[in-house]
Amino acid sequence: MAARGRYYFAIFTVAFATLAYQILMTRFFSVMLYYHFAFAAISLAMLGLTRGAIHVFQNPERYTAENVAAQVARHAALFAITGVGTMALFLCAPLVVPEPLLAGVLAAATLAFVLPFTQSGICVTLLLTRLPFGGGWMYAADLSGAALGCLGVILALLVVDPVSATLWMAAFTAGAGWLLTAGGAPSRAVRFSGAVALTIAVAAAAHTGLHASGRGLGVLWAKGVPQTGTLFERWNTYSRVRVIGLGVSAPEGWGFARQQEGKIDQDRLDIDADAATVITRFDGDLSKVAYLRNDVVNAAYLVQPADHVAVVGVGGGRDVLSARYFGAGRITGIEINPAIFEVLTDRFGDFSGHLDKLPGVALVNAEARSYINHSSERYDLVQISLIDTWAATAAGGLTLTENRLYTVEAWQDFYRALNPGGMLSVSRWYRPGAYAAEFYRLVAIAATALENTGVPAGDLRNHVIAVNAGNIVTVVTRPQAFTDAAWRDARAKLEAEGFKVLLGPDVAFDDVTSTILAGEADAAFYDSLPENVAPSTDNRPFFFYTARLRDIFGGARSIVAEAASAGGESSGAGSTVSRVVSAIFQAASAPFKNNIAVATTVILIIGTLFACLYYVGIPFVRLARRVPLSVLSPPVAYFSAIGMGFMLIEVAQMQRLMVFLGHPVYGLAVVLFTLLLFSGIGSATVGRQPAGMASVALRAAGLLAVLVAVGLATPGITAWAQSAATDVRILLSIALLAPAGLFMGMMFPLGLSTWRRDAELLPFFWSANGIMSMLASVAGVALSMEVGIAETYAAGVAFYVGCTAILLAARGSLAKAAASRPAGGVVAAR
Repeated sequence: MAARGRYYFAIFTVAFATLAYQILMTRFFSVMLYYHFAFAAISLAMLGLTRGAIHVFQNPERYTAENVAAQVARHAALFAITGVGTMALFLCAPLVVPEPLLAGVLAAATLAFVLPFTQSGICVTLLLTRLPFGGGWMYAADLSGAALGCLGVILALLVVDPVSATLWMAAFTAGAGWLLTAGGAPSRAVRFSGAVALTIAVAAAAHTGLHASGRGLGVLWAKGVPQTGTLFERWNTYSRVRVIGLGVSAPEGWGFARQQEGKIDQDRLDIDADAATVITRFDGDLSKVAYLRNDVVNAAYLVQPADHVAVVGVGGGRDVLSARYFGAGRITGIEINPAIFEVLTDRFGDFSGHLDKLPGVALVNAEARSYINHSSERYDLVQISLIDTWAATAAGGLTLTENRLYTVEAWQDFYRALNPGGMLSVSRWYRPGAYAAEFYRLVAIAATALENTGVPAGDLRNHVIAVNAGNIVTVVTRPQAFTDAAWRDARAKLEAEGFKVLLGPDVAFDDVTSTILAGEADAAFYDSLPENVAPSTDNRPFFFYTARLRDIFGGARSIVAEAASAGGESSGAGSTVSRVVSAIFQAASAPFKNNIAVATTVILIIGTLFACLYYVGIPFVRLARRVPLSVLSPPVAYFSAIGMGFMLIEVAQMQRLMVFLGHPVYGLAVVLFTLLLFSGIGSATVGRQPAGMASVALRAAGLLAVLVAVGLATPGITAWAQSAATDVRILLSIALLAPAGLFMGMMFPLGLSTWRRDAELLPFFWSANGIMSMLASVAGVALSMEVGIAETYAAGVAFYVGCTAILLAARGSLAKAAASRPAGGVVAAR
């Protein structure tokens, strides 16, 4: 039993490290490259795990039941070496690679991260498929380790930097492999894993100390810029926050209508080396920040005065200063990122004038929509100025923090938080004559939200004002119409400041906005436009992405068809692939990078489909030559369906409940943790031996009933409890997730016990599960963007319907075989 416990601990540790490493990889990608590269993290992880499973399947003579311990120890140590080595190479490349080649080298180096996941994939496959006591409890340990891995990395990044976290994680993984072989006869595996664990542990301790003194290995180059002059740096699961000094210079602004004279002392605060905000030295003299009047993001104050203001996304405190300058008596600043909050209120508090301590100012570390929903405060103005971080959250995928601020339901929440006559001001990117997609979508969201609050369609134009300066547009809306007198006064002030009025009660922009503000924009109208500017909703909260996936795929198909028709005249497959990739990124290009993430998603889908063909399709065809399809097809389809179903439901619930919970970090700490933990508990309820038909049927029925009930209940419960306290919303989320996780966790060990007799094929079944999970991780994002989160969840349920049908049919065949067996006899081998 003690030896068995070591195996459970080994798979627990490997799973813990695998998920933690994936999250750390997401953070590195988001900082050094661009956030859309971070979307590939889960795909690279799944690809590595699949490669590991296929390697075990293709080398049965090397990976036998007798040498599992030694092989797991060896590959756990290799996971530690390749994980640390790849991370170090990724960070140190700027020291040895010429700068013109660096971006390409780093992009190519992302593929190297497949190597450590391949090693952990070998470990997990061996432990799940080669041990006589594998099954429910082993899979439970695997899922529990993954669950605690997502929680552990959150806690780790609160106390150490990501490089130190990677080193400690690698040391513990190699140590778990050593423990598996310790106590036996001295062997190469014992010495190798022990030496690796000890060496990396020493390096981890040393680097932790160096980082505490400010001398550790960090990001040397990010997004084409050397990372020098850093005054402060903090990592967490949201982003990497860095402060650099700008010195006394011209005032920084988003959309000034005229050239600003004079200089002021400022620091720059950047997020993942891309999105930025300014910290202004403030000594209490408001005359020194008079330039704020001429920034178009503050246009709402010229429309009408505001006494109580809610600033969404405090950043460096610039909007708080604006509210003070315009005479607001009460200011509530809401900042989601604790690292940014620390910068403003602690590390650079003296520099910024301790805005948090000014009379009437309250700064809170919270997610704005969640905070406003459960607060009793009412505001004269809610200001949202260019809230986008260009950072991939640790939850991965396209689930970005700010998306939940730019939906119809969110704006209805903000409208409910306004005093009578109160305004909502939202500023976004806009380039006159070149880029208006975000402007159109803001108008579409406003029109829909206002109609939902009771504004007649014919009166919408009296509730919306839009002004422009530079590359910024500010849209100001309110549930109560602007009177003619109020609008005339506001327009005079706006134009006197040099702002261009794009929309107003008596100002029309173009046919698109006129149709929207007439209440005549339907689905057909939005489909007719070159870009997708339909109002984003909580079910499709992808505000930033205006390129349609179907349009991008259509362009790629046209190129492939053209190449095929050219036949021998074609310049070759390589040229066709290059043209397809180029066309995809060109179709998704936009002045402000947003739609590059959509192009990345399309590339990942295409790449994943090829991976499915290579790792499942081709081996399946080869196996079919010696294994009857009636034997091979059901388990392959079953494990593939589990991979698709689990991941689609995970993606959908993570996206949906992150909006409900508020913080993106809850996608890990609550959603993913709960699903994995309760899936582990469900797995532990399944024994190694095949259960009876009645038991399997009961579990299958329970699974489908729970999934349907959870899918139907989630929207209603989240809407009902959106104003509840955070702890209540967490408990409700767990209540929604736990039953689904419990039953989904039963399906994999049920499959293992059903097809355990095909022991030599189990690694292939596991690889099919992994590669289809990889496909689902990308397809889930694409489906959510194209049709909605609820529909993505429904697709996941459909895959579970299919896998339960396959399982029941297989168990029925087993029952018939058992019934036909002569008493005391045996069943003939196939």
